[in-house]
Parts: sequence; C-alpha cells; structure tokens
Amino acid sequence: MNNNKFKRATIFLIAFLLVTLGSSKASVILNDNGDSEDKPKIDRHFVFDTVPMNLEEITQDAEKIFAGECKKIEEIENDKESKLPVIKYTFKVTEGLKGIGENKEISFKQWKPTVNNAGYDVGKNYILFLYPESERGLTSPVGFLQGQFEVDSKGFFRRNKVVKNKTNNKGLYKNPRNKKIASLKKNTFLKEYISNCSELGIPIRYKEFTEAVKELAGN
Repeated sequence: MNNNKFKRATIFLIAFLLVTLGSSKASVILNDNGDSEDKPKIDRHFVFDTVPMNLEEITQDAEKIFAGECKKIEEIENDKESKLPVIKYTFKVTEGLKGIGENKEISFKQWKPTVNNAGYDVGKNYILFLYPESERGLTSPVGFLQGQFEVDSKGFFRRNKVVKNKTNNKGLYKNPRNKKIASLKKNTFLKEYISNCSELGIPIRYKEFTEAVKELAGN
C-alpha cells in the first residue's frame, strides 16, 4: 500500500472510530475493590448497525418516533458541533408516537456516510425511529435502515396509506436472529396482520402500523 492510500485509510478509520464511540453509551463498572472505573459500553446505538430487530425492539431503542414530512435538507461539510461532515434534516411532525408531540418541527443531523442509500426526499412522508443524540449531536434511525419507514398511498379509489422500510418489513414481527416476537397482545387481528405482513415482506397499512407502535411504546 503506498503512502497516500495508507493516509486515506488511516483518516477514514479515525473518523469511523470517533463517531462510533460518540454514538455509544458509557457505563460505570465497579471493580473488585469497589472503586469505579469508566469503561465504554458499546450498544446498538451504532450508525451502521444492521442486526435484525423486530418492531418492539426498534420501538424500545428509539428515543423519538414520529410520522412527518421532510421539509428541508442541508449539507454541512464541517459541522461545528460534531467536527464531521453531516446532513441536517428538518421535518414537520404530523403524528407523534414517542418522545415528541404533533404539529411540531424537528431538526436532526446524521453523519454523512450513513445517509448513502438511506436519505430522505423533500416533500415525502416517513415514520422515523431515531436513536438518542450522541455526544456529538448526531443520530440515525434505529437499526440503520430498519427504523426508517416510507409512507406511501396505495389504491386508486381508497388511497390507503401504507408504510415499509428498506428491508420490506421483513422480521418486524419475529426477529429472524433471536426469534423474539413483538408482544402485541391487546388486539388479535392487529397481531395477526402485522405477523402476516412481516412474513410476506409487504407494506403495512398506516393505521394498523401506528396502532402497533403506540401499543409497544406503552401509549
């Protein structure tokens, strides 16, 4: 590897590690003598995390969940807070599902590399499950692509709104990795409907999807 390639690889690795550590949560662990020592605990708040998660797991890990329209996109090459290239998004919240009310405007920043093939378009509607902001003021959808759902209209006459994520809703009911099932217990129809859509990998009606999220969020 020549010197230029080595320098580029080193710079990318340093930036990657900085954002990773900034996106993790720290925990204080007691040693055998009862003294505290700070050790970083790396959890699922990780910008490239693609570990399969069901809808309950996505809901639990999200600090904010909302439906809204993307109103503005700003590209910031050297963000003052994070010292990294970021994309700043502004959304008009049409329905707050966890951690945020309706009819509000929210802005958040994502590290630019995490937006590739996972960004948003002005004028389009989404349901987003966002991690808590890191120490650098950055966030991303839970489970990377799994917590970003597009809202679309289906049907010529009825125009039902439906939602789907980048994995086509696969595994939203039963996590294919750990086999955990989203605990939807209040409504048998809702449970079966979400299960069927998840298994088939098809869009879920907006009404039923938001109803399931509210139940899982304890609303």
